[in-house]
Amino acid sequence: MFSALMRRPYGFFVLAAVLAALLCLFPVKVDAPEDGQSIRAEATASPDGVPAGADLSERTDGQTALHRTLYYTPCGHSVQHRTALPARLAGLTRAALEKEIGGVLPGATVTGFSGAEVDVSVAMDIPCALHWVLRGGEDGLLAVLQNRTGESLEVVRATDVPLTAAPDEEQAALRAGRIFDDVQALEGYLESLSS
Repeated sequence: MFSALMRRPYGFFVLAAVLAALLCLFPVKVDAPEDGQSIRAEATASPDGVPAGADLSERTDGQTALHRTLYYTPCGHSVQHRTALPARLAGLTRAALEKEIGGVLPGATVTGFSGAEVDVSVAMDIPCALHWVLRGGEDGLLAVLQNRTGESLEVVRATDVPLTAAPDEEQAALRAGRIFDDVQALEGYLESLSS
């Protein structure tokens, strides 16, 4: 019977299929761990010398660039800066960097990662440098502030206009800081309070 099958053009494949079907009918014993036991894999080195189970994730290094995007929430503008990654963050995987970034760059969120460049975004609660802020100071007088460093407001001009010169409904906004898009609008507002 087998020799008759082998003489046919596709006889070998038919015989192989029949043999495979017969083998599927026999039970196969598999050694599995008993309940409560786990399989322990031995760490072995791969042909390229990297131990099995080694963390092959990309890591930052001394040449990694930091690309920061500062989002100024009061005005909706953003600014981007590209600098070297701080040395304290070198040698980290993305997961490790995400844990450490807040201690080095407060408020930063990792938005992109590679060994060559790390992208972070930071939400700022101040307007960008294109705006002026009029705010009441502790001395009770209004002062003009501006974001000159990209990360904080500083007084650029003191005035002799008291906070109380503003209408009652505007004083709370001036205590927090009222934003002006151009210096002419700011000067006009100050003049209206002085008269």
